[in-house]
Amino acid sequence: MSSDPVTGRFRIGVIGAGSVGAAHVRAAADARGYEIAAICDTRPSAARDLAPAGVPVFTDHRDMFAAGELHAVIVAAPHALHTPMVADAAAAGLHVLVEKPMATTVEDCTRMVDACDRAGTLLAVAHVVHFDPLDQEAQRIVASGEFGRPVLVTHRRSAHYEPGSRPPWFFDRELAGGGIVLNVGTHGLDRIQWFTGSPVRRVSGIVRGRDGVEVETDALALVELADGTSASVALTSRGAPYFDETEVVMDRATLRVSATEGLFLLRGGTSAQLLAADPGRQRHALRAQLDGFVAAVRGEPGARYVDAAYGRSVVAAALAVYRSAAEGGRVALHTDGVPA
Repeated sequence: MSSDPVTGRFRIGVIGAGSVGAAHVRAAADARGYEIAAICDTRPSAARDLAPAGVPVFTDHRDMFAAGELHAVIVAAPHALHTPMVADAAAAGLHVLVEKPMATTVEDCTRMVDACDRAGTLLAVAHVVHFDPLDQEAQRIVASGEFGRPVLVTHRRSAHYEPGSRPPWFFDRELAGGGIVLNVGTHGLDRIQWFTGSPVRRVSGIVRGRDGVEVETDALALVELADGTSASVALTSRGAPYFDETEVVMDRATLRVSATEGLFLLRGGTSAQLLAADPGRQRHALRAQLDGFVAAVRGEPGARYVDAAYGRSVVAAALAVYRSAAEGGRVALHTDGVPA
């Protein structure tokens, strides 16, 4: 490594030069105390196009690690590749921020945790909604108990899943691990657990697809949390215009979080806007997520990041939707996110 990770310039590599990897690179621009120092993608041209001036590019992540110039890595590759890449990073002594979903199986999530534990490196999961101002304020209000306890949570989201709407690997069940549930629905399952402070306990789900598409493109799920709160998740590739919203019904008020409209509080028959939707909030959230990750590696007090045990619980909840759809019944989970 070129500098001490606690006192020197913190150098981060990025694996995956797709849209998510690019978003991380943009978010890190002009950061104080850390920088993007290498880009890796199996497509050399994509890596070169994304790399800031003077930043080396690689086509094999192991070569990037062997160069010895990094302190940490962001893994933004296809989902099924996360586990070997994280294990290789841990073996190289690198801290890891891995994109969601953390992996495509609960067992792979555990392998990643074990690899980083053995190496003594930090493993964080990029559940970026935890750094979104709208979601942060919603979670704060629910946790305060000012309006009573959560009674019901609903989440609904649309996303493009038509052939050609995204890179081909998203439609490869082996690489992606699934479709709209594992890729997009994990945001909703995350919000449900995080807002309420309670893990998923039982899931009933159905999934639907499109002709000629290998993965599911639409889904419904009923979710029961460990504290007894009920929730629902509705995901569709056929909804227009775009929507992404979560409602938390509490004893004395309802919160509505909309990615396109903002944060609202409904009480006494009146809806009041608490925060407006900021078009630039995704970049701000990604930057805050990177700031928290680096601060946590440095051991700074109060550093915020999403840990791997939580990331595994979100994967387990998503996989429970698939299992329920396949078996036609409810699927139970332990409170640590492991299938019962």
